Amino acid sequence: MKKRDIVIDADHIAFLVAKSKTYKSGFTDDDGEDYDCDWGEEPELDLEPYKRHFKAIVTDYVLTAEVESIAYNWTIGKTRVIMSDKTNFRYEIYPEYKDNRSKMPEDEVLDALKKWARKEYTFVKNCEADDVVAYYVRKGALGFTTDKDLFKGVEGIWYNCHYMHRNWIRTSKASAEHFFKCQALAGDGVDGIPAIKGVALRGAEKLLDEYGDSWSDILQIYLDKGYDEKYMQTMIRLVAMNQWSPKKGIKLWNLKKELKKC
Repeated sequence: MKKRDIVIDADHIAFLVAKSKTYKSGFTDDDGEDYDCDWGEEPELDLEPYKRHFKAIVTDYVLTAEVESIAYNWTIGKTRVIMSDKTNFRYEIYPEYKDNRSKMPEDEVLDALKKWARKEYTFVKNCEADDVVAYYVRKGALGFTTDKDLFKGVEGIWYNCHYMHRNWIRTSKASAEHFFKCQALAGDGVDGIPAIKGVALRGAEKLLDEYGDSWSDILQIYLDKGYDEKYMQTMIRLVAMNQWSPKKGIKLWNLKKELKKC
């Protein structure tokens, strides 16, 4: 029986729990709606219900992996619940990273929940949860996330935690590399990564078909679109999910090194 660890991208859990309205008043009616309570002064934030909700979701994912282990003849090993650090190396190389995200009403709860979760679980200094989760999934762990950048761009076995999908995905090495190269051209609008402006994933597919998909081909696309090597390297470092390991720490994607392989 193959032993598989569990690694959970916990950022999405914090967001999911923080935006829940269940704890707005502390009381709900039969339909799950909040009672209109006249608290007078704004009550002090009670984080305990959010913590319980967070832990319940983690438990649900672990149980899901254990049930799946029966079908696939796995044994379940260690569970890692990974949070992002307060900041990360991407802001150092591109200060505009995620600058497009606006503040949300639940930010007070989200910030408090993240602070608690970093103490309760695990985070790696100056890294996002994505980078750490990606490493362990490549090493054979079962990855739990809602992030398409992970389950499409990283080789391994994933569980898509989105409530409308909730399905297992096995991503091949070839498929992951292809998605990564598409992102190298398209960037990520959600995270404010422009890469080649005006190019989305479908347009990136067409460019790779036209030019080829080696890194020298991708460099030529950038040059033809009016960008230089430095800009290309910066954009790819923002989307790459293979830049962290426990032994080496953060080792940024290097264009010259990749070109030598071509």
